[in-house]
Amino acid sequence: MKRVKDNKRVYRDSEKKEKPSILGEILGFVKTFVVTAIVFFLFVNFIAHPVNIVGRSMHPNLQDGEFGFTSKISLFIGEVKRGDVVVVTMEEKGKETHWVKRIVGMPGETVSCKDDVIYINGEALDESAYIDEAYKKKMVEQYGYFNKMPKNYYDEEREITVAVAEDFEEVTLGKDEYFVMGDNRIVSKDSRDPSVGPVKKDQLFGKQILVFYPFSHIGIH
Repeated sequence: MKRVKDNKRVYRDSEKKEKPSILGEILGFVKTFVVTAIVFFLFVNFIAHPVNIVGRSMHPNLQDGEFGFTSKISLFIGEVKRGDVVVVTMEEKGKETHWVKRIVGMPGETVSCKDDVIYINGEALDESAYIDEAYKKKMVEQYGYFNKMPKNYYDEEREITVAVAEDFEEVTLGKDEYFVMGDNRIVSKDSRDPSVGPVKKDQLFGKQILVFYPFSHIGIH
């Protein structure tokens, strides 16, 4: 009988030892929080980065208000190809910002526009894989062009006298330069604009966009 009582006492003592303390719970929470924060930091800075689509320069493929992620690691483990959607680091009014555009011209190539057609090294570029032909036709019917660069002419008082769209000047890219354009050429500010020009390789911030929200738009571009 005495041995039975001793066993019960040992059992009760072990229960007390196994019961977690408040301090242990707090330390466990802090540990989980720190690990989660580190994983999130590594994910955002080295693997993928959140992106908000602002404006209509990539419409209709990417739409204003969409939220998703761009792959940063893809720039290191894979090649950038013509037609890829990329996030480009730009500077606007002294602040760093990110533009979402598409690679049109590759390093060393000559990009030009003649009669509203894009040419690469003198050959017409087929963009049917990513440019919505129905949307392009609609824009041409409405504005009279799609790939040309809108240009304003001014008088001596700097008042606009006429606004026209013209084929942009021929550009030969350097060994680390890319010619980027938005899919919605009518409103996109991109490499066609002399104030922007080609982007350098080190300006490429991410490749591809995984749209996560709205959920009805989920997909990779």
